[in-house]
Amino acid sequence: MVKTTNVIKQKMKKPKISIVYSLICLLLILGCTEEEHRAYGSDGTPPGPVVINSVENRAGGAIIRFTPPTNQDLLYIKGAYSDENGISKQVIVSSVIDTLSIIGFGQSGDYSVDVTAVDTGDNESEAVTTVISPLEAPIHAILESIEGAQDFGGINISYLNPTRAEVSLNMSIINSEGNQVFKESFYTSQANSSYSFRGYDPVPTTFIIYVEDRWGNQTITKTLETTPLQDVFLDKGYFSIQPMPGDESFSEYGFSANQMWDGSWSSQWNCGHTSFLALPHQLTISLGQTVKLNRFKLYQRGGSELYKHGNPKRFKIYGRENLDNLPIYSPANPGDGWILLGEFESFKPSGLPPGSNTEEDYLFQDNGEDFVFGYDAQQYNIKYIRFVNLESWNNQMVSVIGELSFWGGLVE
Repeated sequence: MVKTTNVIKQKMKKPKISIVYSLICLLLILGCTEEEHRAYGSDGTPPGPVVINSVENRAGGAIIRFTPPTNQDLLYIKGAYSDENGISKQVIVSSVIDTLSIIGFGQSGDYSVDVTAVDTGDNESEAVTTVISPLEAPIHAILESIEGAQDFGGINISYLNPTRAEVSLNMSIINSEGNQVFKESFYTSQANSSYSFRGYDPVPTTFIIYVEDRWGNQTITKTLETTPLQDVFLDKGYFSIQPMPGDESFSEYGFSANQMWDGSWSSQWNCGHTSFLALPHQLTISLGQTVKLNRFKLYQRGGSELYKHGNPKRFKIYGRENLDNLPIYSPANPGDGWILLGEFESFKPSGLPPGSNTEEDYLFQDNGEDFVFGYDAQQYNIKYIRFVNLESWNNQMVSVIGELSFWGGLVE
């Protein structure tokens, strides 16, 4: 009974408290003025105008340097303009920044930019109009620099890209019916480099190239004609480990050397893996058939191990037609009695230190890193390969290989 009575008393008193509370809230609401409904920190007055100090015209854009107004509630600076296609665009920077970067123009010309200051209340200053005159976009100079050279299975395209613009090189061919057929795109931001479009028969072929940037601006096309060199993909079903003195096992820690030619490389758990020992590390592979070698691809152990943890950085490849009359093996000279086919160094597009990779790095390695033996190697008949890893990425005392592929010509 006592507890019940207390509850009844509380219920009888509660409405009085609610009425008083409601009256207080109503008085507060009625006491609010329009001034108090402004955006936080805004004084309701538009900012002063921006002062334009200079315009620096660049390839495909311009840099506008300015002095912002001194209003305490200034939030950002906005540059509004229309591109060469009449599409309205704008660039916004924080109030603590004093430059606007206008980019993405495909053609040179004069374009007006309206620059305004905006405060926390979304009040805009009077627009100040300035004119920019972007220089020719980088894609046009890149196309002009392109040179083509006959290559194994296709054509090698060299190019200059001094501004390191993010572009794609896009290639089509003229097929046997005389129609233009798109084939592939290569994405790059490298300053001075080359790329080989491969997979074509050794017959006269017309290659058509154009360059496109990340804003969709495109160049005209450039036509190149060449006859690709014969380039046969070697059947990995014939590959096997050829145990030799001084060779390391690439089947450690649960991995298998056979994973280096099983056609799979995207997983970091699919590779050949040595023990942790001082370099150099070497292995000998039988190709199972006698060939004249053109080139090869090395696929790194991928995933989180890309460009580190034993992936080869500097290495040599030797070859022989047979294993007869080899001199006694010496660790000081692992290539004794072998033909040096080439010394190679792996390339990282971004140049970032191990552990930091860009999308371009991943794409580059997922396609396999292409190494060319050169024309001198074609004078030799080769059946056995000796791979000697001199230095691993991140200086790890271990060697790992995701996949190896070879191309050449079969010897009858």
